[in-house]
Amino acid sequence: MELLKLVKREILDSDAAIEVVDARCPSELRCRKLERFVERLNKPYWIVINKVDLVPKEFADRAKNVIKEDSNAVDVVHVSATKYYGFNILKWSLKRHLGTEERKKLCVFGYPNVGKSSLINMLARRKKASVAPKPGHTRGKQWIRITKNIMLSDTPGVIPPEMAEKEWRPVLFPGEELENAALTLLKKIKNAEGNNFKEMYEFELEDEEKALEMIAKKFNFVGRGNVYDMNRAAKRVIDDWNRGKLVGWWL
Repeated sequence: MELLKLVKREILDSDAAIEVVDARCPSELRCRKLERFVERLNKPYWIVINKVDLVPKEFADRAKNVIKEDSNAVDVVHVSATKYYGFNILKWSLKRHLGTEERKKLCVFGYPNVGKSSLINMLARRKKASVAPKPGHTRGKQWIRITKNIMLSDTPGVIPPEMAEKEWRPVLFPGEELENAALTLLKKIKNAEGNNFKEMYEFELEDEEKALEMIAKKFNFVGRGNVYDMNRAAKRVIDDWNRGKLVGWWL
């Protein structure tokens, strides 16, 4: 609950908010409870669909339109924070809705690994927020000036596990449940509109448990007793997803 209190406190202390979601599964990684919290405070918020370079343009455009229709965000913008795609569109949108006369503060919120810190670095046009492909990496409050009158706060934590959909919790917060997290993610990728699984691992994804075993075999992940180490295989899948190497896309 401490993470949730922290994020809510940042929203309360700010004039507006930016929610960051992953372009590969943007609808599933929205936090509607926090969106409603922002709305109750009568504060504007943006939904930024990040990592758009990992999905087909047609899908990215469709996702943007779907989220626009399904949210009360003042704007929905897709970007690739690491490639600076969408930088000018987002900055123009912020200025248009927040104005340029009064000083405004924004906070950023989102689930692990959606690219909150990367987005801040893009808007600041230099490395201000540290980045790592693991949950809960950002620590400590940082206020970053992105225009003359707009300051951006990188929230110290991420949306907590209890606010995530149950099936996403082991993926977003794997902890000791790496194998379960990988199986959940592989099932989603198998049922996705498209994916690059075969390109990544050189075999078709048909059965999630069998796929983990074959990944362990491919990378020679062998434990005691000459048994395949499924935990290491699961970690490989999660890491490949978090680093944007493993891709699947669905709404």
